[in-house]
Amino acid sequence: MSVIPFSLRAPPPLRTLVLALAAGLLAAPPVGLAAGPFQSFAGGWSGVGQVVGSNGHHEAIRCRAEYSEAKGGAALNQTIVCASESFKLDIHSYVEASGESVQGYWRESGRDVSGHITGHIAGGRFEGEIVAPTFTAGVQLTSNGRTQTVSFQPHAGDISDVRVELKRRG
Repeated sequence: MSVIPFSLRAPPPLRTLVLALAAGLLAAPPVGLAAGPFQSFAGGWSGVGQVVGSNGHHEAIRCRAEYSEAKGGAALNQTIVCASESFKLDIHSYVEASGESVQGYWRESGRDVSGHITGHIAGGRFEGEIVAPTFTAGVQLTSNGRTQTVSFQPHAGDISDVRVELKRRG
């Protein structure tokens, strides 16, 4: 539980000013510092898409995602939960960028599968691969800060493609 130094004891105008200032400071990178490679992904997202089975069957899917930057914008925590009538994904991942190169790890909690992520990021676009001992998939994420596309293409199995269009919440 966090402690807010300007609690209810602060006069309402001062409390409003402090909250507005804090929100403004958190919303933009400090002047003179370059934005991190994950800046356009940070925040809350929701949207719809589809799951395509290897048999060609299409099924609608709904998703919610949360991304938070870490290490001064050089790293990203991601949670994305998607569900349809017969399919559910619950992925948590952490990645770090070094230049345009990205490395990290992921875990899909519903199937108890985890592995590594590698790829490249530039200009609001990540392209890479997620790998586990029994699973490999290509992954692409593109964001302009307002909309985002997420795409997974497993290399084998009963799912051939998952594509989602997300919009920033709030």
